Formats: sequence, structure tokens, C-alpha cells
Amino acid sequence: MTVPVQNIAPGALESAWREELQRLADRQAIAKIWSKQASLWKSDAAHARVILNRLGWIPVVEAMRPEVDVLHRFARSVREAGMRHVVLLGMGGSSLAPEVFSLLFPPADLSFHVLDSTDPASLLAVESAVDLKHTLFIVASKSGRTIETLSQFHYFRTRLEAAGVASPGPHFTAITDASSYLERLAIEYKFRRAFLNPADIGGRYSALSYFGLVPAAVCGVPVAVVLNSAVQMRDACAPQAPAKLNPALALGALMGVAAQQGADRLFLLATPSLVPLANWIEQLVAESTGKEGTGVIPVAGEVPGAPEAFDRGVIVLLALEGEERREQEAFAAVMSKRGAPVVRIVLTRREELGAAFFHWELATAVAGAVLGINPFDEPNVQEAKDITARLLDTLEKTGKMAEGVRVAASDGLEVFAPSAQAGRLPKEDPARVLQVVLNELAGEDDYVALLAFLDRSPRNVERVEALRQLVRDSTRRATLAGFGPRYLHSIGQLYKGGPPSGVFLEITAADAEDVPVPGAQYTFGQLKMAQALGDMEALAAHGKTVVRVHFTQGAEAGLHELHTVLEKALASKGAARAD
Repeated sequence: MTVPVQNIAPGALESAWREELQRLADRQAIAKIWSKQASLWKSDAAHARVILNRLGWIPVVEAMRPEVDVLHRFARSVREAGMRHVVLLGMGGSSLAPEVFSLLFPPADLSFHVLDSTDPASLLAVESAVDLKHTLFIVASKSGRTIETLSQFHYFRTRLEAAGVASPGPHFTAITDASSYLERLAIEYKFRRAFLNPADIGGRYSALSYFGLVPAAVCGVPVAVVLNSAVQMRDACAPQAPAKLNPALALGALMGVAAQQGADRLFLLATPSLVPLANWIEQLVAESTGKEGTGVIPVAGEVPGAPEAFDRGVIVLLALEGEERREQEAFAAVMSKRGAPVVRIVLTRREELGAAFFHWELATAVAGAVLGINPFDEPNVQEAKDITARLLDTLEKTGKMAEGVRVAASDGLEVFAPSAQAGRLPKEDPARVLQVVLNELAGEDDYVALLAFLDRSPRNVERVEALRQLVRDSTRRATLAGFGPRYLHSIGQLYKGGPPSGVFLEITAADAEDVPVPGAQYTFGQLKMAQALGDMEALAAHGKTVVRVHFTQGAEAGLHELHTVLEKALASKGAARAD
């Protein structure tokens, strides 16, 4: 087993990067991480308490090795019990690492689904794809109180009962912390098993703990080999490794110093198999570094395009040996000539995924040290949750939620803005409103983020990506896309706590079919809408320009109409740029 090969060409940042590497070496940064010295990041006691309770991801790669047989026995027992489908219920780090494993190692003898949404169409699509009586649900939550995951659990518990399963408990397995609310639920409902994770590991650093490895084992991943690769990467990054040869130190130093120098984008270009890994890196880097007005802005799922849209950032090529990457390499050569730093990371085999996880975890922790922030907290995530709770409470009392100010409408499409921002927008057609938002209100350093509170179906993903490329190629701006509420548990932290840049286009739609949340006075569709409205309000509170486009006739028709409206809105700007 080897570790992924990394090559860094720092471009115009070479001098600053080498100076930062030396500073980190002089500070004995890796030795301080290994010995859990919180002062590498912060000196105050409050931050130190959080940091010291979030470094368990370093020893866990060794601690999990004796658990390999336990994990594989559990995987066999699932099949022996007649389970032909597995559904992972989780959000953020609890779902993204399992998604990477399941897509890189698709199981041959069962279907594996990740449900990290409150969209009723997503919920119903998963239900229709499985035979409930032969399905295992893995409920993954560190605290056990995540509203999306709890709602999903209670929904499928009641559906199993309705299907005639007298004792649904054996259809559920929990992954959580000891003494959490979810552990209590596992005992109350007699789950098949509860895996209790080390409490000193945060969700986004949990890929190589039970949170990632239980689903991996169920998918048939050779867990021992994956862990061996992680251990090899950990050893390659140990304190005794020379700074320039330490993969994580070198990468983290580049990310941190690039952000300090104004190149705060991290463009992740991946060969097909590693696109899910890029999505996992996005949530790790964004939630870890996006705070205190600074941070690294990861741009995942991107494809080569106009070079101007990729300026002010680091280009990362993620490749699996044997997959076609000539287009990415040609683009990297173009960007190198523009002075952009370029990082190439090549996995020789899928099993090196364990090494890749550890590599990026440590590099992100190093970048946090360079930026002087605590990479293990998420101070702004709770804001949108609190607003969502308030909106749901208002809904239960009055039957309504504050939707913002409607500033424009056309057939099947409405545009809303926060009340404090509505006065800046023309009261005309949607194309004119979006033209003002994307061409006039957006600053020189702004990126554009498309936030779709829709079913994350392949068709919707394709259409949102088409919108993203249209905006990118017309505005020559870095463009991000994400599905809600999934992104709220990852890059949402950076949107609110990170650099003071970004223009946000939320997308919502009327649901063709809605589903009640068991035990609540609202539906999944209303919960999703409250989350969208809550995040719009939170973004506006941080001074971010945000509008919401609502499809009154559903996602299919709405996405088509929005593409037409955006083409009209961006036509004049695109023509001017082309000239």
C-alpha cells in the first residue's frame, strides 16, 4: 500500500509559501498537533476547551484497526438477516463520508442510499426504491438531536409499522456518541446495534471513525486496507518528516497563505470517481476555516472554463490513476501560466481513500493554524437553526411563515428578497432583478452561490449545474452550487462566518406531494421551506446579498424557466465581457 502522490507548484505564491512552511516548522506545528497543544490555534481558555475535545481524529486511525473484525461481522449479520437495502440517515459529516465510500465501492449485493434532505420528493424516492421489510436504516448523528435526522427516523419507523413490522427496532442501527439522545432512542426502540463513537471527534473529522467505517463495511469496503493507508499517511505527516516533504503541512500551508494573500478560492477539479471526495473536502475545509471573517472557499464539482473565473485561488487536481484527466491537465497548464498555484494529488487505487481523508483533515487543521482560527468549532451554524425553529413555531401558531418581500414575478416564477434588501432591487420582471443582483450589486471579489432546496435527483443536479456554468461563463466569477438543507451542515458555516464575499441565489419550489413529520405539526415540505427562509434571513443579517427564486409550478418547469430568465439577465454582461 502507498499513499497518494502530491505535487505542489506554488506559482506566484512560492516565496510566501516557503516562508510559511518555515514558520510552521519553527513553531513545531505538527508536533503541537500530535501532542494536542491548543495554543497552535488559539490561546484563550474557551477555544482551548473546544480544541482539546476535537483532536480524536488523530489516534482514531489506530484505534479502529482492532474493530475491523467487528465491523465485518456486523456487515455479514445485516445480509444474513435478509437486508437487501441500506439507507443512511444523517447530515453533514455523518453522511458525506459514507456517500464517498458507497460511490467508490458500490456494493454488488445490496442497494445503498444516503438521505440527507428534508425534501419530501427525496424522502418518497428513497422509500419507493426499497422494500421496507428488507431495509436497514443507519441513523448517524453525534448528538442525536439533528432535526432532519430525527424526523427521518420517526418517519421510517412509522412506515415500517404501517407495513406490518411489529418490532421495527432491528431495522435500525445507530452511530452516535455515548450518552447521547440517539443512544437513548436506540435503547428505547431496541435498535439492532448502537456504535458509540469517541466523543472527541467532530462530525466533519469523523470519516475514519465509526461514522464512516460502519457504512463502509456494509458496502463491502476492505476496511483494514483503507485504515492501513490512513496510518501510512499519518506516519508520512509525522513531526519528524521534513517540512517540504510533509504532504499535509505543505498543502495546509499553501491553503492558509493563499487565503491570506487574497487567493482564497480552492478549486477542486476531480476525475469522475473522485467527485464525491471533492464534495467531502468542500464541507471539511469550509466548515473548518470559514469563520471570523476569513477562510478558504472550496469550489467543488467544477469543470474547466474561462480562466478569469478561476483567478484568486488554488487549483487542485484530484485524480484516480487510470482515469482520463487530459482536460484538467491542459487547464492546469493554462492556470500555471497565469501564476496560479496548482496542486496535483493522484490516488493509485481506491483503497488510498483512507490516506486521502487523513491528508485533508490534517492539512485543514494546519491551514487553520496559518489563519489563526479554531478549525474545530462552527460558531455560525446555529444561527440558521435558531431562525428555522422560530419560523416553525410561528407556523404552528399562525399557519404562516414570513417569506420575505416579493419583488418580481412571471409565469411560474417569483423572486423574494429580505425586507432590508428589497429596496435595492427594481420592482420589474425577474430577469431585471437577477441582472441587478449578479451584475450590479455583486462586487469584484464576490463569488456566486446557487442554493437549491430541491430534490437532489440526477436530473435536478444536472440542471442546477447547467445554471451554475451559465452564471460562471457569463460573469467570469467563481460559482458554487449546493442542495439544501444538506449544505447548511457544511459550507453554510463559511457563507455566514467566512470572508465578506458572496452573492446568494436560493431556489425553492412548490412540492408536488408533501409528507407530515410524525409527532410534529408541520410537514417535511414546510420544514424544508423554514430552513430555506431561515438561512436567507441569516445570510442577510451578515450583510450578504441574497434573493430567493420560488417555482410555483414545481422544480421541473421552474428550472427550465430559470435558465431562460438567467440567459436574459446575463446577456448584456456576457456580451460586454466577450468584447
